[in-house]
Amino acid sequence: MSGGLFRLMSLLAILILGLSGCAEKRDRKPPMPPMKVGVSTVEQGDFDRSLHVSGTVQFIANTTVSAEVSAQIKSIEVSDGQAVERGQVLLVFDDTKIKETANHASSALKKDEATLAFNRAEWEKNVMLLQSQSISQLVFDQKLANYQNALAQVEADKALLAKAMEDLNKTQVTSPIKGRLSKRYVEKGDWVSEGGKLFQVSDYTKSYLEAYLSDLDLAKLDVRKALSEGLDAEVGVDSYPGKVFKGSLKYIEPVANQSRLFQIRIYVDNPDMAILQGMFARGRIVYESIPGTVMVPVTALLGQLRNNQYNTVFLVDNEKKAALTRVKVGANNRRYAQVLEGLNPGDAVVVQGKEILNTGQLLSITEVPKPAPGILATQQ
Repeated sequence: MSGGLFRLMSLLAILILGLSGCAEKRDRKPPMPPMKVGVSTVEQGDFDRSLHVSGTVQFIANTTVSAEVSAQIKSIEVSDGQAVERGQVLLVFDDTKIKETANHASSALKKDEATLAFNRAEWEKNVMLLQSQSISQLVFDQKLANYQNALAQVEADKALLAKAMEDLNKTQVTSPIKGRLSKRYVEKGDWVSEGGKLFQVSDYTKSYLEAYLSDLDLAKLDVRKALSEGLDAEVGVDSYPGKVFKGSLKYIEPVANQSRLFQIRIYVDNPDMAILQGMFARGRIVYESIPGTVMVPVTALLGQLRNNQYNTVFLVDNEKKAALTRVKVGANNRRYAQVLEGLNPGDAVVVQGKEILNTGQLLSITEVPKPAPGILATQQ
């Protein structure tokens, strides 16, 4: 082979290799950018086991104020929703007819007392005459009957007068408790019969969440302590997102309803009337605290949450890559799950964006807030 031909073949080979390298560069894909995810840290500490309930808020007292006389309403001294003190006048009845009844009873009493005095004197005189047989038994019995009838009439007059005087003292209706006027059933000028409803006064300073527990859940609680001292609890109201009210479980109905559920009441101080009757609320009652527990946020788990079962999480490895990891979890409290196998305190696990990750994927991580404490966890 001549030198010219050799150089030509060499140039051709270099050209072919260059074209092949360009093709490889064109086919090579650029590396995928890091996936942005939110991570949380596996913790070790006290693991609270709790019962979660929901129900309706009730005021501690809703007292119905009723009329104790039959009369027409002269004036209403309070406005709807007004705060009232115990003994404060709420309403005044027109006492005209009651005074007429009292005056009539007083006049009748004076007249009938005079008649009684006369008939008593007649009866006493005839006692002596009967003993001397100056009158017949028939005449004596008539005098005795007249005296007894007069005595009965005087007693009736006294009772009628006493009732009228008592009614006069009841024409001013006062509040039996301190609270707030929550309902009004009457208007000025209405005629109300004795026993008729006038107002409802509510003591709002303490409210309670009325909820229900099954016998299985109830068995987890110290019922004796609940009834004697109360069990610490928390209440959350959807109307106040992020706010927790401290409470105490102090009432457990001893008899189940037709659904075999037991009513419970979690009492909460409510001096500012922030919680209103009828609001929907959630409660949390801690019945056990396990110290030194390794815990993973339940939001990190990829599989369905089951107690004492295996699950999976994406662990952030030393190269900031996603590593699908098998873990065994124990109980959960809606915020955290107990870690029985697979994770250690301080491990970073993906809690946001985990659904679209692949093993080995490079991650751009951001620390997210810890799960909301207590009752707030049920509102996520």
